[in-house]
Amino acid sequence: MTQTPSTERKVSNWEIAAFAAPAAPLLALSLPTIIFLPPYFASHLGIPLAAVSAIFLGARVFDLLIDPMVGGIQDRTETRFGRRRLWIALTCPPLMVMVWFVFLGLWPGVDFMIAAVAIFLLYFVSAAMLIAHLGWAGELIPTYHGRTHVLGMVQTASMIGQVIMLLIAGVVAQGTDGGNTGAVHAMGWTLLLLLPATTLATILFVRETPRPPQPHLTLGDSLRALMQNKTAQRVLIPDLLLGVAQGVSGGLFLFYFQFVLGFERESQTLLAIYFIAGLAGVPLWWWAARRLGKHRALQAAMIYTAVTTAILLVLPPHNFPIAAPFMAVAGLAQGGGVLLTRALMADVVDEDELACGARRSGLYFGLLLTTSKLGIASGPITYAVLGLVGFSAVEGAQNSPAALATLSGLFIGVPILLCLLAALSLRKYPLDEARQRQLAAAIDARHAANSENTLGPSTK
Repeated sequence: MTQTPSTERKVSNWEIAAFAAPAAPLLALSLPTIIFLPPYFASHLGIPLAAVSAIFLGARVFDLLIDPMVGGIQDRTETRFGRRRLWIALTCPPLMVMVWFVFLGLWPGVDFMIAAVAIFLLYFVSAAMLIAHLGWAGELIPTYHGRTHVLGMVQTASMIGQVIMLLIAGVVAQGTDGGNTGAVHAMGWTLLLLLPATTLATILFVRETPRPPQPHLTLGDSLRALMQNKTAQRVLIPDLLLGVAQGVSGGLFLFYFQFVLGFERESQTLLAIYFIAGLAGVPLWWWAARRLGKHRALQAAMIYTAVTTAILLVLPPHNFPIAAPFMAVAGLAQGGGVLLTRALMADVVDEDELACGARRSGLYFGLLLTTSKLGIASGPITYAVLGLVGFSAVEGAQNSPAALATLSGLFIGVPILLCLLAALSLRKYPLDEARQRQLAAAIDARHAANSENTLGPSTK
């Protein structure tokens, strides 16, 4: 029996925690693909920076075409095992295979095409699993603050996964002198341990509420839905800007802290501090969303990020006692943007359902991942820019002042500008808590009317 909002079952915090568990490896996987794998491909595998840029940018462009299609297919999946649950179960094993191959199986001097195909497959399988998880997150407790609660737990789990990965990377890089290569290998083994355990927790302990079958949508239908849904565009624009900012800063983090600030062995530790602070900051933005509304909390997070990024200009080099507490302060907003854009998109799905009669969570979260990945793809582009000014990523390289100035301009200036634009784009955002309640009531009324029509007068 399909449940409507008025008959939604109660979901315990334990069940939400079991549901959120796969976010630890899934979202943590994005960290090495942005920060650690591109330098690893360049320094350990020996792939030129321009080729590394082409591999990771090409994989992101591939995702742009695939993610909405995958989301639409998932929306139409109907089995007794569930819709989102089935996809999470099916995608976990191939994802583990690709994690092993990319993080552990590639060898120095590997052919460019082998490395490219491996990254393409890794991105594709991880995206399919993540779309299923996020689509389910928007449906588990389908209310304005309920979604923030679920996605807050998801973001907390993801930050825990990222912190675990970074701590392991920091220990390997500093404690065993393994450098970035050892860190990548250690993160690969960590992912291989976390993926099956967390997926099993979700499959066994979380019930999926049955939803009505969804109609087939062509690519043209999907594009028309996006063009007509102005509120979805209001979410996708800041998400794209935030993705570009994170792609640039994440892709250049190790380079900036190693070559500009001189933290050759401490950069992984500083990154870990930044993400630990991000974990601590999730409740802050969770609370801000309840007090201010999701879009205003997102504006505050973007402005905070812009201000703390600007302070990097005066951060003294080679001074770990000052850099460490600053990274703790700067990192507080790290998880806010991701949490709040996803919570906003979950409400947009309600608006779309009222307009078209179908609940297309997979489609809209696929679109959200598309804009995020389009933004993050800018990270590899910066490697090509650095290559043009003669920047060398080899450990211990002596770069020219012009190359270091270009690195600083990209790492600091671009994120500041984009975060401020993202905050500005959310002015007068229309879908607040009151509007979401109106949408939910209208959807509930429609479901009730449809149920009466289905039962017929003889069964009333």
